[in-house]
Formats: sequence, C-alpha cells, structure tokens
Amino acid sequence: METSFSWIDTAIIIAYLATLTGIGIYFSKRQKNLDDFFRAGQTMTWLPIGLSLMAALNSGIDYLMVPSATMKYGLVLLLGSASWFALYPWVSQVTLPFYRRLNFYSAYEYLEERFDVRVRSLAAAIFILWRVGWMATAMYVPCLAINAATAGKVPLIPMIVLLGGVVTIYTMLGGIKAVIWTDVLQFCIMMAGLTATIVVVIANVPGGLGEIWHTAQATGKTTLSSPIPGMAQAGFWEAVHLFFLEPVTMVGILASAVVGRMTVYTSDQVMVQRFQTTRSVKDSRQAFIINAITDAFWMFGLAFVGMAILTYFQHHTLSQDLKPDQIFPSFMSQAFPTGLMGAVIAAILAASLSSIDSAINSCTTVLMTDFYNRYAKHRTIIDERFPHEEQQSQLRLSRWTTVALGILGTTLACNVGKLGNLLELSSKVINLLTGSLFGIYLLGMFTKGASSRGVLIGGL
Repeated sequence: METSFSWIDTAIIIAYLATLTGIGIYFSKRQKNLDDFFRAGQTMTWLPIGLSLMAALNSGIDYLMVPSATMKYGLVLLLGSASWFALYPWVSQVTLPFYRRLNFYSAYEYLEERFDVRVRSLAAAIFILWRVGWMATAMYVPCLAINAATAGKVPLIPMIVLLGGVVTIYTMLGGIKAVIWTDVLQFCIMMAGLTATIVVVIANVPGGLGEIWHTAQATGKTTLSSPIPGMAQAGFWEAVHLFFLEPVTMVGILASAVVGRMTVYTSDQVMVQRFQTTRSVKDSRQAFIINAITDAFWMFGLAFVGMAILTYFQHHTLSQDLKPDQIFPSFMSQAFPTGLMGAVIAAILAASLSSIDSAINSCTTVLMTDFYNRYAKHRTIIDERFPHEEQQSQLRLSRWTTVALGILGTTLACNVGKLGNLLELSSKVINLLTGSLFGIYLLGMFTKGASSRGVLIGGL
C-alpha cells in the first residue's frame, strides 16, 4: 500500500513527544508534597480542567471508531451528546459538592467511611484492573492503526514502547499538574488534527460538501432514526422483541450515554481526582460545562468525518477485508499529503496519551491511598500535614509506582493482539463490576450514615 508518510511526518511526531517530556520535566521541580503530586495543591482553574477532562475522556480509539460507526449507523449516534443536559444537574448538585465536602484524595475512601474497608479495597482493585486493562488497549489500537496508515514505516511494537516510555516519564516527573497541562496541549492538537482531517476529506471528495450531503441522504445516514422492519405490523410483545433485537436505537443510545456517564462522574477516580484539583466547586462546575461543550464539538466533527469518508469511498476502492478500525487509516494513506499525515497522527496519539496519563496518575493515587497508606501505614486517609520526611518518602514511592504502572501497561499493550476474545470477556466482566460499584455509590449517597471524621455521609 502506498503512503505519503515521510521524514517530515516523523519529525512532527518526535517534536510532539519531546514537548510532552519537557512539560513533565518543567513541573517536576514543583512537586513538593503529596498534595501537589495528586491534587495540584487544589490550585487549578476551570479552563485547563475542562479542556483536560475532554482530552482524558476521549482516546485514539474514538478517533478511529466513531467515523466508521457513523458510516454504519448514521447520525443517530450523536444523540449521546444530549446526555450532557441530563448529566449536569446530577454532577453539579450532587457529586461535585459531595466529594468537595469530604475532601478525599481517592473516590474509594468514601466507601470505607460509608461501609467498611473491604468494600473500599474491592472498589479500588476493580478500578485499577479496569484502568490498566483499558490503558493497554488505548495504547495498542492507535499504534496498530498508525502502523497500517504508514504501510509499516512506523513499526508497531517500537511505537508502543516509545509511547509508553514518554507517557510514563512525564507523568512520573510532573504528577497531576503535568498530566493536566499536557492534556490541555493534547486537546489543542486533537482539535487541530480533527480540523485538518475535515479540510482534507472535503478537498478529496468530488463536489465537496454538497456531494457529502447528497450521499449521506441517499444512504439514509442523515436521519436520526429509521423504522424498525416489521414494527408497524407487529403486536405489542412482538414489537418489544423487535426493539431489543435492533442494535442501535435512539432510546438505547441516550439511555446508555446517560447511565454510562453518570457512572464515570460518580465513581471513576480519574474524574473525581481531576475535579478535586480545582480551587472551588464553582470552578469544577464551570470545568464540567467546558468539558461537555468541547466533547460535543469533537463528536460532531468525527461524525462528519465518517459521512465524508463514506462519500469518498463511493468514488474510490475500499478493500472488503478492512475492519472498521482500519477504514480511517486506509483513507489517510490514500488522501493525506506529506506533513499533514504527521500532524493527524500526532492528534491520534494525543487523544490516546491524554487518557493514558490520567489513568496512570489515578491508579498511582489509588495504590498509595487505598492500599499503601491504608494497609502498610494503617491510615484511613492521607493527611497533607505529614512530616516533611514522610512526604518526600511517599512522593518518591509514588513516582516509582507510576513507573511500575507505565511498564505494566506498556507490556500489556505489546501483547493485546494475542489476547483476542479473552480481552473482550474481561472487559465485559469489569464493566459489569463497575456498574455494580455505581449502585453501591447510589445506595451510600441516598441513605444516611455516620462518618468517623465527623462528617455526615449520604442522605443527599
């Protein structure tokens, strides 16, 4: 397969990765204690938190899968963006004030206060297993796509190792501040790459926007829904049966988006910890709004790319052997000019690394808070008033833990291709467990209980 990938694209990618490492080095000198490393001293403002949250929530997998999913199902997928309206009251009035009042480092400290240490440890272990497994996939899939788009000029395993090394270094050195500010940079790169992609697809489609719209209408991709075959003539129970057999429905997409995001913003350490770095609840609420707006723009942009690529392949040959996650790389190899491919590859990497660094830092926080301090030091909470020597000792241990997690995630990423159905099965099991965890949080929040810290728990 021919490709326009050249030394210019390689230079762009190297410069991008070097910049990320530089940010980590810059913030390494500003990590004085555990509060700096895990919560940025609660000094962050709403704009960088909002932009970094958007980058952390979206990975390179979305960059590859959303266009192909739009090609298959159409704009009905965009209904998921409407979930932000339903989510805002829950997050702004319940979860943000709740965690701010408790002032925890880890979301799972609450579970010991509300239930007992066993529930806390189980929830923390589930989170680590989930995030490490997901991290490996988030690193592997974009590298595989880039390998395909460059016709093998970027080798798969060395690329994974390079990315794993870079993300581990800057996360280890700079802590949560480095993660937040690199994610802000990566947000800008993601949006720039998406904009460049939109320009390229429009330029390469005969007839431009008009042709894209015509093709989308002709294939039914502009409709938000289409009648389920046989639904009009079916009885009640048969209609219910047909509805649940349909893979994508408006109700299903909206419900899954609302419940899925409620779970993330209630019990996911990545989100809880990020909001805990802000100066106030007001900053957290404003950050959530920025996150929602930018995420909606991102999803609409990727959906448009999907429709445009669909139109492009009406005029060009598309191999029938391509998997869904290979369609976008195939388009890149055919249509992108020299130089621009490197920029878009950097955008795909930015989407992945912004999620991976958040996962590594959050897992380090959970290991230090919910396991090391809880079991080795017999402390139920981390106290920012620890003696200076203790702070420095735990800061060093936190950095070594970050390195270990980075190595583990990179090793798993190098072997994801060998896991096959086992990876899918483990993902489903962990999703089931995290759903159960969300139920535990709801139970705790809506029933009153005493706290050993003198704070009323639950009863929201």
